[in-house]
Amino acid sequence: MILLGILGGLYFRIKALMLILILLLPLLLMAHSGRDTLLVVKTRKGDRLVKAQVYESGDSARMIFFRPKPFGFLTRIPSDFADLYKVSVKKENLGNLGMIVGTTAALIAVDQHITDAVNFVGNGIGLDPDRLYHRVELSIGSARVPIIDIPKNLNSIFYSMGEGWPSLLIAGSFWGYGLCKNDYRARQTSSQLLEMFVTLGVTVQAIKRISGRQSPFRATQPGGAWHPLTNPGVYQKDVSNYDAFPSGHLATAMATVTVIAGNYPDNHWVKPVGYSLMGVLGFAMIHNGVHWMGDYPLALAIGYASGRIALSRGHKKESRHGSLWSARKMWMPVAYGNGGLGLSYRCVF
Repeated sequence: MILLGILGGLYFRIKALMLILILLLPLLLMAHSGRDTLLVVKTRKGDRLVKAQVYESGDSARMIFFRPKPFGFLTRIPSDFADLYKVSVKKENLGNLGMIVGTTAALIAVDQHITDAVNFVGNGIGLDPDRLYHRVELSIGSARVPIIDIPKNLNSIFYSMGEGWPSLLIAGSFWGYGLCKNDYRARQTSSQLLEMFVTLGVTVQAIKRISGRQSPFRATQPGGAWHPLTNPGVYQKDVSNYDAFPSGHLATAMATVTVIAGNYPDNHWVKPVGYSLMGVLGFAMIHNGVHWMGDYPLALAIGYASGRIALSRGHKKESRHGSLWSARKMWMPVAYGNGGLGLSYRCVF
């Protein structure tokens, strides 16, 4: 109680610290630089020589990242939707799908009881459930364009962790770091985050409009009413009455942690910290009446699947004894860094 009061009184500093941590995240990962090299890879048009960077990983593997093209992630989005569908219907994933459906159904049945318990705990520790923000606007002539909503209490700070702008800032920080340090891994991480953001956002919005579940603070019955396939015009005029299921905030957070942890496997703190913050986010969203616990299982599954799909783009992972190259015997140029070039002969047998 005392600790929470202290944190609540220092929420302006918490906001500043959160923003600083987001911007400095690539530096906090303390990743070593990759080695520049040239690789021959298979494409539909035949073998092609491409520039890449090799990063050694502590799990007896190497990660090879290719230089991303500006806005190249946009060309991968259509295939992302196809891959997301394939993952959902793959035979080996049917057990996981059944577990998601079963868990969701079980939680929906007791959602009102869970929400009441969370509110009891939140109120007991003095956590303000209201969502309070200061809107920053930009004046353009006579018009005022909203830029960002800055949270004004502790619960709103927790809630903001799952909104789109932290993920966009994280993607921007990786991109800036990658450009400054010529780091392909950081740039691919940024590209993958933007890629998953689009894929995940469209998927979650489609399911929200199909399901039409009321948010807790709008609920007209225990657990909230469902209005499947609500008319788009009606939905848009009263969004909170239809958009609880599933949670886009939690899906975004899950995908972000999945991408970063996958690209930086040696930084073992990413998952524990990320999952802990997701737990706080989940609690805050129930306490402020935005989501039910039953909105979470599908959101986590979509976030994880979208993150893994994006993670598969732009890099390869192989054992130190494996080979990425398409030919078994070849001469190939090698870039050693600092302008050094050489020629190597590779034979795989």
